[in-house]
Amino acid sequence: MPEGLLGRLALGLLISAAIAGAGVWRQALTWSGVAGAVVVGTLIFAFGGLAWAIPMVAFFVAGSALSALGRERKRALDAVAAKGAQRDLVQVLANGGAATALALAAGSTGRAALLFPAYLGVLAAVTADTWSTEIGGLSRRPPRLVTTLAVVPPGTSGGVTPLGLLAAAAGGLCIGAIGWLSLLLDAELTGLEPFHALALGALAGLAGSLADSVLGATVQEVRWCPVCRIATEAALHRCGAPAVPHRGWPRLNNDAVNFLASLIGIPIGTLVVALV
Repeated sequence: MPEGLLGRLALGLLISAAIAGAGVWRQALTWSGVAGAVVVGTLIFAFGGLAWAIPMVAFFVAGSALSALGRERKRALDAVAAKGAQRDLVQVLANGGAATALALAAGSTGRAALLFPAYLGVLAAVTADTWSTEIGGLSRRPPRLVTTLAVVPPGTSGGVTPLGLLAAAAGGLCIGAIGWLSLLLDAELTGLEPFHALALGALAGLAGSLADSVLGATVQEVRWCPVCRIATEAALHRCGAPAVPHRGWPRLNNDAVNFLASLIGIPIGTLVVALV
């Protein structure tokens, strides 16, 4: 292992462990989530560098902060969601797995400048989806199913609100702006103009959020609690009753949908820089 890479791995481990520790203190991560965050953060810093790590840290910090907004009101959505506000290992990998793979590819092939827009696209997609969920969940308007526009209960997979869509665009723009600013720390990452970065963030963010909603409304596994007579993503509803399959593909849960939706940022990030 090259000496420089070993040093970056060690430094990345220290930084990511400190950030993950803060996540536990803020009740944003479970202990398995800490393990995932440390692995993701260490690899991205070691193979991508500080310019790659900053947008990922921004995604995590902003998402953790937004999860605290309206915490009491959001608890009502726990009847639908399979997991709470704390991210576990699977959730960390679902949101950060594709970005980590791109950072590994960049460091291994020397194609950082080519892959960085795709990396930003992935982060814009997952950030937009997170902001849409956390902020859109506070909307006074009931969500509508993205495929039929029918009114659905808050927390329903595939439900969208105008506030949630605005939040998705804002989250994507935020990652685009932070991504461009982080380029000042790496002279090798050239060719990404401010307009490109903002357009990339907004488009990848909206596309990722909408893709997540479409998948959630069509193929994501949703179960039904026969006792409470309510849809849920959990195999065991919080009342203690086993939930039975209701619709969607077996085992295609919210984490799998999040990962699939994050991938849309790769072609959008690449095409925006190539065509705009």
